[in-house]
Amino acid sequence: MAATEALLYSYLLLIRATAVQPRLCHRLLALLGDAQSACDHFVASEHGSKCGLKYPVALRLQERLRAPALHQQVEMDLAWLAGARRFFVDWASLDYPPLLRQIDDPPIGLFCVGDLRIFRASQLAVVGSRHPTQYGRSVVKHLVGRLVDRGLAITSGMALGIDGIAHAASLASGGATIAVLGTGPDQVYPSQHASLYAEIQNRGLIVSEFPPGTTAAPNHFPQRNRVVTGLSLGTLVVEARLKSGSLISARLAMEQGREVFAVPGSVLSKLSEGCHQLLRDGAKLTAHEQDVLEELDLESMVSVEQVRSDSSDGLTPVQTQLLSVLDLEPQTQDRLAELIGVSVSEVMRTLVELEIVGLVELGLGGYRIAKLW
Repeated sequence: MAATEALLYSYLLLIRATAVQPRLCHRLLALLGDAQSACDHFVASEHGSKCGLKYPVALRLQERLRAPALHQQVEMDLAWLAGARRFFVDWASLDYPPLLRQIDDPPIGLFCVGDLRIFRASQLAVVGSRHPTQYGRSVVKHLVGRLVDRGLAITSGMALGIDGIAHAASLASGGATIAVLGTGPDQVYPSQHASLYAEIQNRGLIVSEFPPGTTAAPNHFPQRNRVVTGLSLGTLVVEARLKSGSLISARLAMEQGREVFAVPGSVLSKLSEGCHQLLRDGAKLTAHEQDVLEELDLESMVSVEQVRSDSSDGLTPVQTQLLSVLDLEPQTQDRLAELIGVSVSEVMRTLVELEIVGLVELGLGGYRIAKLW
C-alpha cells in the first residue's frame, strides 16, 4: 500500500474507531503525529499505552482498531470514494477549508461529493425554520439571489424549509452552494430532497464528516451545524422560533467569532421571535444584500466568475484552464498542474504570462486570481 493510501486508510479507521469524535481525533494526532501513527500505536501495543487517555477509552479504541468488522467498513468507505466526484479531504490537505480550521473542534476529515473548488469561495450560511411562511420563503429567494450574484456561495444543512429553499435559490441564480449533512455523504435526508441532493452533487458540493452509510440521529445535527457555521464568514437567520436549531446555529457562529445576521418579521409571528431575540443580542438587522456585504466588508466584491468572463478574450487554452481553477485561496504550482493536467513547467510559464497582464498574483502560499476588488 502506497504511503498516501495508507494515510487515507488510517484516517478512515480513526474516524470510525472514535465514532466521529473530532476532539479525541485531534488529541491523538497531536500526541502521535498523524493518523497512521495513531492507528499503528494502538494496534501494535500489547498492553495499550494510554497516551494520556483514560484506560477504558484507550482499551476501547484499541479493540475497535483491531476489529475485522471495522476494517471491512473502511474497505467499503474506500469503494465509495472510488466513485466519480467523490473525495476525502483530510486535516493535512491543502483543500481543507481555512475558515473551518479556526473553529474549536474542526473535523479531521470531510467526505465530499461535487466540486471541491467551492470551498475556496466566500460563504454565507443561511438557516431558519423548517416550516417557513410565504414571507420567509420570499425573503430567502430574494436575498440569496442577490448575494450569489455578488459572488457569495450559500452554505446550509439541506433540512426542510429555509435550508432547502436557500440551496435551491442559489442554484436557480447560477450560484454555488454547499450542503452539510448530518448523515453520511451517500444518504439523502430528508427523503423529500432527493432531487435537490442530486442537483447539488452535480452543480455544488455535498459535505459530511460522517462516513458513508451513517443514518440520521438526533445528536448528528448539532454536530453538523458547527460545520455549516464554521465554513462561513457569517450566518443569516430567516424565521426561527426562540427554541430552535437555527438559534443554536447562530450561537455557534457567535462563539466561532463569525457575524450573525437576522431578518426581522412580524411581531405577531412566533417564527420571528428567534430573529428578534438575535437582533436584541447584537445581530445585524438584514433587509437588503448590502447589509450583509457591508458587515463582511465585501460591498465592492466582484464575483470571480465575472473576472473570468471579463478576462477570457484572447487567452490560450491553458491560460483559460488556469483561470477556471484559480480563486481567492493561493495554490501551489504543483497543485495547479494536477488540477488541469499539464506539466508543472507549462503551468509556471503560463502563470508568469497571466501575472504580467495582471490576471493573477503571487502571494504567500502560491498563486491566486487577481483584481477581485
